[in-house]
Amino acid sequence: MGMLVDGVWGADSEGKQAADGSFIRPESPYRNFITNPGEGKFQAEAGRYELIVAYACPWAHRALLYRALLNLEDVIGVSIVHPISYPLGWHFGQYSDVCNNTGIEVEYLHQLYTHVDNNFTGKVTVPTLWDKKTQTIVNNESSEIIRMLDGPFCALTGQTKSRMTSSVDSRKLKAMNDMVYRGLNNGVYRVGFAKSQEAYVASVSLLFETLDTIEKILSQTPFLLGNEACEADWRLLPTLVRFDPVYYYHFKCNKKKLRDYPNLHRYMHRLLDTPKVRSTIKLDHVNDHYYLSHHKINPYGIIPIGVSYDIADL
Repeated sequence: MGMLVDGVWGADSEGKQAADGSFIRPESPYRNFITNPGEGKFQAEAGRYELIVAYACPWAHRALLYRALLNLEDVIGVSIVHPISYPLGWHFGQYSDVCNNTGIEVEYLHQLYTHVDNNFTGKVTVPTLWDKKTQTIVNNESSEIIRMLDGPFCALTGQTKSRMTSSVDSRKLKAMNDMVYRGLNNGVYRVGFAKSQEAYVASVSLLFETLDTIEKILSQTPFLLGNEACEADWRLLPTLVRFDPVYYYHFKCNKKKLRDYPNLHRYMHRLLDTPKVRSTIKLDHVNDHYYLSHHKINPYGIIPIGVSYDIADL
């Protein structure tokens, strides 16, 4: 997928891989936090910050969901990158909905990273929270960005407490988030990017064990932690949306499709029916990214005939 090394882009540079061939996700390097209005270096201000996202990416999808669900469209801008990220990474090329509103004229996202640090080494990822005022990267860790959207930024909309975490037990939320991340959010990548049969079998086994566990949970409650959707549900949805069209075929997560889990399938559509959620999903971006960017998995760019481009078919 490529990365920067000492400020130079390498299309075939890769991150760490375990000795057994297992995929290791690198840490996000930018971990600054937005503070309440009037406090700190990166204060919550309307119009100051830009979310750089890809409709293709599940981690960026989290941030798009929160921006929409929390009515932050007039508070935080959004820039959209092209879905095909090989060979030169995420970029602002010609494609539907692509736009660069960062205030910096660049063609590639990695140029924003070297604008901040011309010797940067690491992955260039979305979502990236960009500060237009100081022309720097605030944060590129999705789990932290969504907490900021549901925290300091919401003070600008009159919200006094978190909508996504305040109604659930924090220990239960952490346990659920950890299970979903390990088995599904990152689990599908550990399956798809495995470089040995041993690593693949271990990862795909955990993935379907996790799906089985969640299917059982959803036989007893409409959402993961009760009667209302919370952070854990919105962290899971981007993976579910991509499962049948992409992960089943492309990442060889093909023991079952999501629609073979009746409770999970109904649950996904329950979330999809929430106002504004469908507007955050562009399956043309999703499919083109995975099938046309991962040249080591799919070198000829073949898109299976069973892949859906319509949310109604999920």
